[in-house]
Amino acid sequence: LEYEVPMVEAGTTLGLGGGLYVKPGVEPTQLPSPPAPKLLGPFEPLIRFSGLDCHKLRKESIRSVKGVVSAVVALIILVIMVIEIFTYMNIQDKPLSVGWAESTAYAFMALQAFISAIAVICWTRENFVSQFEDTLSRLRTMRLSTSQSIDDYTNFHRKAAVMIVPIFAVVLSTSFYSSVTNRYQLNDNSTFYSESILHQFAPFIDFVGCLASSMAIIIYVTVNTALNREIKHFNKELTNSARFQQLTLPQVLNNYSKRHSDLIQLTRFVNQHLSKYGAIVPLFSLTAFINVSYIVGSFKASLDPVMYVLLNGWTIVCMGITIAGLSPLVKVQNNIQETAEILMHDDVLQTCGDDQMHHTYRVTLDRCLHSNSKMAFLNAFPVDSNCFNRIMFFVPNISAAMILYRLSHPYL
Repeated sequence: LEYEVPMVEAGTTLGLGGGLYVKPGVEPTQLPSPPAPKLLGPFEPLIRFSGLDCHKLRKESIRSVKGVVSAVVALIILVIMVIEIFTYMNIQDKPLSVGWAESTAYAFMALQAFISAIAVICWTRENFVSQFEDTLSRLRTMRLSTSQSIDDYTNFHRKAAVMIVPIFAVVLSTSFYSSVTNRYQLNDNSTFYSESILHQFAPFIDFVGCLASSMAIIIYVTVNTALNREIKHFNKELTNSARFQQLTLPQVLNNYSKRHSDLIQLTRFVNQHLSKYGAIVPLFSLTAFINVSYIVGSFKASLDPVMYVLLNGWTIVCMGITIAGLSPLVKVQNNIQETAEILMHDDVLQTCGDDQMHHTYRVTLDRCLHSNSKMAFLNAFPVDSNCFNRIMFFVPNISAAMILYRLSHPYL
């Protein structure tokens, strides 16, 4: 199979694995424009079913019947979630007691679901995913080679479906079990809003929360996965061009520089929209993880077997949501850093005597190293591998410190 690259001399070998060759006498042309990839696939109907699809709230259709209905449904969902959050937060108990820890964990997970719902509403209203798909489709035309696997999201959709199952299983099992036993908190003196009418609708409210959390995670991870694939494919092609010393061809280097600039701009566009979720939600899921781990480690003897299993499930769900919120950002930054390393290790390009090419090389390298392409956790801590590793180190130790303090003060 033969592909053609603009302004490359006849007889030049291109592509991945050194397998592409431009025949002499053939005028290079750009790859034909592929159709825009549908990233969400089978999850698009689920987003509409969730009641959080607010694409009808754009200016041109906000006054239509469907626009009004979408706004009312979304508002009802948000109001219900807010009531649940305030119900959890108004529970009074002694600090470091099991009731205090459990209500705090549920409150922060309810906050996580609330922010997820707002994020999905904003993304659908702004048509964010469609804009991303269109930009990604344009970037795909700039590839030197095609790959079926990079644009095939079938296996990813299956993994995503499996990934959200624990959210529904753990949260709804806890909700139904608590409704049946007529209690949430495990301390001796209080039940968890069992006298409130809200308690009777807790499974339904939690189902809506699970739906919001799942849809936000799927959109967030899918977009970051698509971005990661594109940057990783770019790095593969850049590596092979460097291997065959093609980066010393002016037009080839210019094309890579332009393509890299577009990838960085797309990364910043993605971060701008996804920060509604990625900058906030991991904090809530981490706080819930700390409290649930504290309960499991400090009050194991007083937990009945069902609640012990469910609370262990909560630790998995909380940490899973945290990793889903931070890990894709780390992969993006690792791939951007890899681009810089490829350029820095190209000795032939560095010693090129052409001033214009050296300038293009420096601009591309500086773009990798100094462009503002990181999403900031809590809008304060840019997320990269070092930040992620610190979070994964400190958070479990907070739980361990709370457990040790409780065990050393049993009469709290």
